[in-house]
Amino acid sequence: MTVLLVGGAYQGKAALARQLYPALPLIRDLHARVRNELAAGRDPMALLDSLRGHAVTCDEVGCGVVPVDRADETYREAVGRLCCAVAAEADAVVRVTAGVPQWIRGEKPCM
Repeated sequence: MTVLLVGGAYQGKAALARQLYPALPLIRDLHARVRNELAAGRDPMALLDSLRGHAVTCDEVGCGVVPVDRADETYREAVGRLCCAVAAEADAVVRVTAGVPQWIRGEKPCM
């Protein structure tokens, strides 16, 4: 099972992942991993295989003003493309706002 939890920074994504999907290993801050991959000259899409079978959290970085700096725009696009790829395969996609989950795909797990 793969789960993607997205939302703004500090909205409780990791805590919610631990609560709702305790059996899944947690990968936090996918957006930061994408930045590291780009800085190292690697393609962030190569991370996709390693994300399967995990609960993955990612800050939304695509909202707001379009970056002036090309590197920031490239980063934002890379995060979006990887999240789209994860979401396409995920069993559940959850948007988290103020600790409140909204299921975009899948259903709330039985607890």
